[in-house]
Amino acid sequence: MNPIGERALWVLLGFVLGWLLCRLMSRRASIKASPDQHAKIPAPPLSLTAASAEPMRGALPPRPSSSRMVDVGAARAVGFNLKHADDLTIILGIGPRTDELFRANGIESFVQVAQLRVDELLDVLERGGPNFRLSNPSSWAQQALLAAENRWLELKRVQCEMMASGVQFDE
Repeated sequence: MNPIGERALWVLLGFVLGWLLCRLMSRRASIKASPDQHAKIPAPPLSLTAASAEPMRGALPPRPSSSRMVDVGAARAVGFNLKHADDLTIILGIGPRTDELFRANGIESFVQVAQLRVDELLDVLERGGPNFRLSNPSSWAQQALLAAENRWLELKRVQCEMMASGVQFDE
């Protein structure tokens, strides 16, 4: 087989395996918990910084503590390929160029992304120029919060749902 055909086969295999993983995880989640179980079990407490204890505006997620450590091993076990502890490229819609832009603007961790509002993320993207205008950062803070709190299975589930629903994310 020629090298291009072999690559195409590997890419196709990767997509199929990713799709199967998403299907399996969504089935496991629906089997494990029934709707009435969610009402009985309180959500785990989130560690908040003093600055985030103020009332939140809009639909901002709770802000994680800056002292949290990202468990790279657990992330890899779920299927995320982190290059380092705060690899922002695992967030759907953030690719290598957006990661470089964020780092150039002092945004280097999941915690920092989780603390930003959508309009603040859009300001950073606007500073990057016209190549970043199509990016949709509406879910980035939520994804970054899950990553910062080492909730990798939930992050994988959220991303699978986003891909299944056709949410637009560009890089």
